[in-house]
Amino acid sequence: MQLDGTPSSSQTVKPSNVTPLFRRERVRLHDGQTTSKALERRWNNRLQLLLKAEFSLQRANRLRAFSLTLIVIAALTLGFSLYTAPVVSPWVFIAEVSIIALGSIMLPACLWFSKECRRHRDQLSRKFYESNHEVEYRDDALVLINRSTYTAVTKVLFTDI
Repeated sequence: MQLDGTPSSSQTVKPSNVTPLFRRERVRLHDGQTTSKALERRWNNRLQLLLKAEFSLQRANRLRAFSLTLIVIAALTLGFSLYTAPVVSPWVFIAEVSIIALGSIMLPACLWFSKECRRHRDQLSRKFYESNHEVEYRDDALVLINRSTYTAVTKVLFTDI
């Protein structure tokens, strides 16, 4: 009996998902008790999650590029109008300064969003890699390939989302 009132046990229980040699947790994307249809549905669902994460990353990168382009164009226009004679009207000057300020405020948020999307996409693709699968991007679909046999397990078309 321990001090907190719980019985003491001298045997340690090993969890079934830890490899004995490396003491690492085994990553399994499916348990062995599923049917082939349920397993294919699960693979398709995970591939669709990866595809959505990829599209989200592309959207974040486009937003970051738009923000940088907006800052550069407004700064160049403002610099050119200040270098030459002050020919622009005051509302154009105020608009350019506000665009630069808005872009400078929006840029860190875009960088953070892009970094989070990349982290999420990498986390999903790492799970495929750890389960000995590989995702291949083809012209019209994502194809899941078993790396031990190099056979295509399933594929998700880009138009399915």
